[in-house]
Amino acid sequence: MNISTTKKELHQAFSKLSKTTQIKSQNPLVNYTYISSSPAGVVLHSTDMEVGVKTNINASVNSDGECLFPTSEMNDIINVLEEGRVDIEVSGPHINIKSEKGVSFDISTVPFQEYPEIPENKHDNLFCIETSNLKEIISSLLYAINSEPTKPALNGACFNFLESSVDFVATDGHRLVKISRQNTTNINGSFIIPKKFLSILGTFLEGQSETNLVLSGNYIFTNNNNDVFYSKIIDEKYPSYNAVIPEENPLILTANKSEMLNNIRAASIATNKNTNQISLHLTEGKVYFKSVNQPESKTVHAPLKSAKYSGEDVSIGFNATYLKEAVSKYPNEEILFTFKDSLSATLFLPNVNDQKTIILLMPVRINE
Repeated sequence: MNISTTKKELHQAFSKLSKTTQIKSQNPLVNYTYISSSPAGVVLHSTDMEVGVKTNINASVNSDGECLFPTSEMNDIINVLEEGRVDIEVSGPHINIKSEKGVSFDISTVPFQEYPEIPENKHDNLFCIETSNLKEIISSLLYAINSEPTKPALNGACFNFLESSVDFVATDGHRLVKISRQNTTNINGSFIIPKKFLSILGTFLEGQSETNLVLSGNYIFTNNNNDVFYSKIIDEKYPSYNAVIPEENPLILTANKSEMLNNIRAASIATNKNTNQISLHLTEGKVYFKSVNQPESKTVHAPLKSAKYSGEDVSIGFNATYLKEAVSKYPNEEILFTFKDSLSATLFLPNVNDQKTIILLMPVRINE
C-alpha cells in the first residue's frame, strides 16, 4: 500500500474512528483501524466488535493494499504532523508515515486477515426522523439507561414500533422515560439500541436535517455522506414497561422547574452521602423539600413558593440525584407531578392529559 493524503483528512477520519476504541477489551484487534486502498479510494474501518465506524478519505492511491493501523499511535502521530501532505507506505509488517516537511515515523502493524468485516446492511427497515427531534429524544433517554452489566436488556433504549406509534423507552429499574411519536414507517417490532451507540450518534449527524436509521438483521445503521455508523442490537427481551406506569395518580402538584431544581440542590447539601435521600412534604398551602441525614443532625428545609397542591398530607422520599436528573430533563418550565401515595410511582407529565412524554420515578422509603 502506498497513498498520499493530508493531515486534515487523517485528523477528521481518526477523530471519528477513535470513538469506537475507547474501551478495554480482551481482543487486541479493537486497538487497530483497518485501511484499504484501491482504485475506488481509501476506506477506513474501526470497531470494538459491537459498535463500528466506516469512513473514506481523499487520497492519491499509488498502490493498492490492506493494513491495520494502531489507532492510538496514529492519533498521536497525526497530532504532531505539520499541516500539508502526508505519505503512507506499508511494506510487510512496517508502516512508514512521512510529512511534507520530511518528518518520518516507522510503526509496526499486525496481520489484517482476522479483522471483522463491516456487517451487511440489507436496508430491511428504514426509519426516517428529523435530526433535531432524534437528538432531543436521545438526550431525554440517556440518563435513564442502565449501566450495570447484570441487566443487559436495560443497557440500551427500546425502540418499540407499534401500529400507529413508536415508543422510545429507557429504564434502569429506578426511573423510566417513555416518549411516544407517530409511526410513519412500516416497521413492526421492538429493538434495543445500545447506550454507547446512542451516546456517540449525535456526533455523526452534524449537517443533516434528517437522519435515516436502518434496522437490518441484528444491527442498526446510519449514514452521513461517506460515513457509516453501526451497532449490534441487544438480543434480549425488554421488560413490559407499560405495566409499571400508573393508570391513575389522583394527587397533583405543580411548581416552577427552576425553583424546584434549586431546592433539590439545597436539600442535597445535608443528605447522608451513602443514601443520598431527600424528602418532599406536601400539605395544603405548604410544600417543601427536606434533607434526610440520619443519624446526623444536619437539616435543610427548602420551601417551594411556586407550588400548587390540594390533597391529603403526604411525604415522599427520593434519591436526590435521580430526582434532580428527572426534573432537569423535564421539557416544560412548569413541573407537573402526579402520584398516589408515598410508596407508589411518581409521574412527571408535561400536561395532565398528555401521555406523549412520561418520566417515572420510584420513591424510596425514608425514616426521618
